[in-house]
Amino acid sequence: MAFEDRYNRAQFAFTQGVPVVFNLGKGLNVLSGRVIINATVTITNAGAAGTPITEAGVGTGAALGLVRRIKVIANKAAGSRYPNGELVNCTPQSLCRYAIQERQGKMVAELTGTGALGAGVAGVYNVYVSIPIYFGDTLNNNNVQTALNMNPVDSQGNPIYTTVQVQVDLAATLTEIFSGSGGTMAVAGMVQWEDDRIGLTTDTVPLVQEDHEALILAPNNRFVDPQMPSDGFFNQWLIMTQQGTPGWQLSNAILNRIEMQGSALNYKQYALGIQQQMLDDGIYDPSQSMTGQYFLDWTKGLLGNSNAAPGLNHFFDINNPSGAGADRLRIYTRRWFPLAA
Repeated sequence: MAFEDRYNRAQFAFTQGVPVVFNLGKGLNVLSGRVIINATVTITNAGAAGTPITEAGVGTGAALGLVRRIKVIANKAAGSRYPNGELVNCTPQSLCRYAIQERQGKMVAELTGTGALGAGVAGVYNVYVSIPIYFGDTLNNNNVQTALNMNPVDSQGNPIYTTVQVQVDLAATLTEIFSGSGGTMAVAGMVQWEDDRIGLTTDTVPLVQEDHEALILAPNNRFVDPQMPSDGFFNQWLIMTQQGTPGWQLSNAILNRIEMQGSALNYKQYALGIQQQMLDDGIYDPSQSMTGQYFLDWTKGLLGNSNAAPGLNHFFDINNPSGAGADRLRIYTRRWFPLAA
């Protein structure tokens, strides 16, 4: 039986606009981690509540806006076979939306308190928000295969990382959550890091997670995302279609179809067909909203079925209902990389 280790490892005070950096201790393999915001948000002078931005317009998701972006940055040791640099660079929205497939098809924005932040009106709001980062993958038959290897050395005795840091970029003002708000916010509380580790006797496969936005300037039936990663092997994509600046709310009015061609892939599917497949595969709960979300798993349970990013052509057939630059795609990708020889 593998040794398991899980607990809340560190916490720092929430200081608006100032990044928090956690240095991860060595030992075992990280299956998942969580950035937790346990705080009180006081909104004052809110003459105009403003327009909710992204998840702030979805139920209790406003509190996700307290975090701009989360990065996991690895510094490889000399002689390491593992990659160097950013292993994670994602917004809370992408991490929580990806987590739907890890949480029995349900979206969880916050555990307790008033995560909607009163829709931006003046008041005092207690929040407990847990933003997950999954290194393991329950869609993989070997779900621990991509766990983050925090052991001092690999199976060949080579050092792995000198340091691994989790950087949490925090919001500075209320207008980052509610555009045009006339109020101010004061956040008092803690930013915490918790992770779940397991002891493995084999090396794991390095996993990289990132998200990015592609602005839509006009309708286009052959749109190519210029920021799509071009290295590694794609496990999964999650495409979120967002309509109307400054709110960027999830919408089904943007994506018509996706077409992909590669050495081992010939894919062409309409947007509704993708969402139907998400239900058929049990990835999303039919009682939950799938609006503006299109999840593509390329592995079919086996990491070897992933698609090589080099030479993979993709085309999005998209609408632009809100006008030039006022709609966008937010695309979250998971890629793995083979260990260096």
